[in-house]
Amino acid sequence: MTEREASHEEARREGIRAAAADYMQSWLDGDPDRMRRCLHPDLAKRRVRDTASGDLALWEVPAGDLIDDAMGGPKLQYAGDFEITILDADDEVASVRILSQPFNEYLHLARFGDRWLVVNALYRRRAN
Repeated sequence: MTEREASHEEARREGIRAAAADYMQSWLDGDPDRMRRCLHPDLAKRRVRDTASGDLALWEVPAGDLIDDAMGGPKLQYAGDFEITILDADDEVASVRILSQPFNEYLHLARFGDRWLVVNALYRRRAN
């Protein structure tokens, strides 16, 4: 890998990591503007409603609901730290895992111009 390629790779990974951090930190901080900036308007955020029953129902949270939730203010009941792992990435799409106190989330991000946005999220609540 050339120095230029390594620099491009580092910049790409930093953009992906920044978008994922904005997603989680904006929710924790209660910052709806920051949340809005990192989400694709057609975001699909989902979780399985009931894993034990075998029912195929999903709970879906649209982008607007996430922004409204952020408007509710900081989530002081949760620790503010979280771990971001970039699972895979190329120049246009990426898969990321965020592990926080309340959630285990898998995000799909896409590049739009020079911005990375969260397009899909699959999550589960973690045991307290």
